[in-house]
Parts: sequence; structure tokens; C-alpha cells
Amino acid sequence: MLGRAALLLAPLALAGCGGAPSQDGAALQKQEQARAADLAKVTGWERAFQPDVAIAAANQFGFHAPAYGPAKNGFASIGTPVLVSDSGAKAPNRAGFAATGATADRIDALAFDLAITDANSAKLAHTRFADIVRDFLFQSKIDAKSVHEAIVKGEAAKGQLGGIDYAIEKAADRLTVTFHRTGASAPANS
Repeated sequence: MLGRAALLLAPLALAGCGGAPSQDGAALQKQEQARAADLAKVTGWERAFQPDVAIAAANQFGFHAPAYGPAKNGFASIGTPVLVSDSGAKAPNRAGFAATGATADRIDALAFDLAITDANSAKLAHTRFADIVRDFLFQSKIDAKSVHEAIVKGEAAKGQLGGIDYAIEKAADRLTVTFHRTGASAPANS
């Protein structure tokens, strides 16, 4: 009989393990809901340069970017490079992500970097890299069609996208795409 009672009480005991959320948990949940409501009202570059938005967006592409925090010259988050082409290659092509800024509350520059270490799959790497940049910006409702086309072609370019300066720098084994927030301060914007 005792064994049967224990079996009947076990679900109740387990239910209590999760229990009601603590006050800290409830407060955190309220903060997250308020932040989500605030961000729902913001689109474009104002949204893209928000540290929590940028890091979450980058991590959707596998960059494993840490929280935006203090760094050598201000604040930064630098992700882990991700494969963008033939994973069986001796040195597969990889894309990187970095967010930098002078203050904790706003990113001044978003940078995406493509290291071409496998020439045989460079074309595919350019296309996948271009898709990552485009889709990252799309999350903030920024149309990056012109930037996408230049990246796919592996072309150097400079210009503005929705009022924000961008640069695509090309080297023999690298392509770097950087977006600079208007009004960003040095040294993060240099």
C-alpha cells in the first residue's frame, strides 16, 4: 500500500519542482516582454544597431556571438566563424561576424568577413555569405539587394543603404562587409 501511495504522490512532488516562477524569474519575464514590445515598434537600422537584436540575429546564423560587452577599445561581440562552403575541403571557407561600438547601448559598426581559403568553392562561399548578410539585415526589415549582388560577385563597393554607410572591401583571400551607424563615434567607427 505504501508503494502505491508513493506512486500516486510522485507526480505531485514532481509538479512542485517546477513550481511557480520566482519573483526574479517573473521580473525577468516582464523585462523581456517589455523589451519585445519596444522592439516591435522599431525597424530598420535603429533596430539593427541594438546590441541584443544584432547578437540574437547573428546567432541565428550559427556565429555563437557572446553578449555585447566591454572590449579593448569600447564594446564588442565577436562571433565564431561559420562554414559557408565545402566542409570536406582542407581549409573550408568561413564567414565571421563582429559588432563594435563606443558605448554599451548602441553598436557603431557591424562587420561580416568572408575568408576564402578554398578557391574551388569560392563562388558558392560568396553566394552563401551574401545570403547571410542579406538575411541578417532582413530581420530588421532592411532591403540589402544591392549589397547582396556585389557580395555574390565578390566586388569591392561603397555607398549607402537606407542612409547608413557601407563598405565592401576585397582582398585576394577575403571579403569584408561593414555597416557604420550614422553619428557613430571613434574609435569604434574608424
